[in-house]
Amino acid sequence: MDNNPKSEPVAVPMKEEVLFKWDHSIKMLFNPVLWGNFVACFGIPAILLGIGFSFTGHFQGAALLAGGLIAFFGVIWFITGIVIDIGGGFAASFVITSRGIYFSSGPGAKKAADMATLIGVLAGSLSGAGAGLLARAEQDNAVEWEKIKKVKVRKGIRYIFVRGSFGNKPIGLYCTKENFEPVLALIQSKFKG
Repeated sequence: MDNNPKSEPVAVPMKEEVLFKWDHSIKMLFNPVLWGNFVACFGIPAILLGIGFSFTGHFQGAALLAGGLIAFFGVIWFITGIVIDIGGGFAASFVITSRGIYFSSGPGAKKAADMATLIGVLAGSLSGAGAGLLARAEQDNAVEWEKIKKVKVRKGIRYIFVRGSFGNKPIGLYCTKENFEPVLALIQSKFKG
C-alpha cells in the first residue's frame, strides 16, 4: 500500500498491534482540505483587517488592502503548491494500532512549514508565521481511541479527519483506494461520539 517511499517511519510502541500501516503522498495544489486551511489562515485575517481598516472611512483602501493581501498570499500559496506537487507532494506515514492512530510527516512537509513561517515573518503576517509554526508543531501526532471526539469523512478524496480531546492535535488520514473502507469502518467502530 505504499505509494511514497520517502516518508519517515512512525514510531509505534512495541506493545501495540499494528492494524493498518501505509505511506501517502499528499498533493497540495488541488487539495480542497488544504485550500480550506489557506482560506482560514490567510483569507479570513485579510478580510478582518480590511473590515477593521474600513472603520477609518477609507472603504476603497480597505477593499484594496484585503484583496491585495489575499492575492499576495494566494500567489505564494500557488507557487508553493506547484513546487511541492512537482516534487511529489508531502510524504506522510499513517499507522493505526490497537491503541489509536499515529501520523508522521516527511521532510518535505517540515521544510514547507519552515518556509511558511519565514514567509509570514518576512511579509509581516503574524497569521502566516503562526500557521507555519503550527504546521511545524503538527509534524508527528497520535490520538488514542478513547480520546477521539470528532470524525469527519470526505469520501470523494478518501480523507478522514480525526479530532481528539481538547488540546490534542487532529489527524487528517489520506487513505488509499484499497484501505479507505476498512479504515473508515474501524474508526467508526471505535468512535463513541
